[in-house]
Amino acid sequence: MKIKLALALAVAIPFCSLAAETPTNVKFAPPPKKIERDVMTAFANRKSAESFSLKPISQEQLGNLLWAANGVNRPESGKRTAPSALNKQDVILYVFDQWNVYLYDAASHSMSLVVKGDHRSLFTERLKAPTIVLLVSDISKFDSVPGSAEDHKITGALDAGIVSQNIGIYCASVGIAARVRVSMDKQGIAKLLKLPDSQIPFLNYALGYEK
Repeated sequence: MKIKLALALAVAIPFCSLAAETPTNVKFAPPPKKIERDVMTAFANRKSAESFSLKPISQEQLGNLLWAANGVNRPESGKRTAPSALNKQDVILYVFDQWNVYLYDAASHSMSLVVKGDHRSLFTERLKAPTIVLLVSDISKFDSVPGSAEDHKITGALDAGIVSQNIGIYCASVGIAARVRVSMDKQGIAKLLKLPDSQIPFLNYALGYEK
């Protein structure tokens, strides 16, 4: 009995310590200038993951992935790796893991804590992944653009799709297992993140390593 208790504590203590040390801000290192894969190899390797191991992607890989998705690649102008309609930069990225939910800030290449706790259950239960990146479009960025709210919603969805493609190609380049999905509890997510009606969750990426 004592041995079993000691083993249980040995397993639990590291997790408790990690949860207690939740960072409110995570600053990523600058992305590398080059990786040893060409774009055609990435296209050849791209596929939707069918299963995930428990191993999470590293902080370094997560930072590189977020930068590839929609980071600032021209600091002098603040423009991004992904184009957006009229450069409105409407796509917002959230990171869900087993501990917390974070919001990516492209300007500082960092992410800040939004909500504590594991909220990955808001996404499809069929395929569980260590990390989920949520793509949200803030269509209020198009308020000054002619067109209806439905037109702006379609534009936001297209911009999210462009960012999604960046994620898929980056993951295929470095061997990260990924699967893009539209299935999620949008109302639950909006409530959790306190999203206004103008901020619409369009896609989410399950990320990790295949079993």
